[in-house]
Amino acid sequence: MHRQWKQGQITREDYRDTVQLRREEVRKAKVQLELNLERDAKNNNKGFNRNVSQKKKIKESIRPYEQD
Repeated sequence: MHRQWKQGQITREDYRDTVQLRREEVRKAKVQLELNLERDAKNNNKGFNRNVSQKKKIKESIRPYEQD
């Protein structure tokens, strides 16, 4: 889609609308995945624990903001 927009085959508005729609779909899919993991945590805690530890790694890798 990006390539088509850059080559002038589609308009910027069409590209923007498509990208926004895809972002919303990905957001909803992530939320649904997390809800399913939380709901099934009692029976299958391996997936839930993997998700939690993965998020923890991401947050720990971000440095705190330092003011001088």
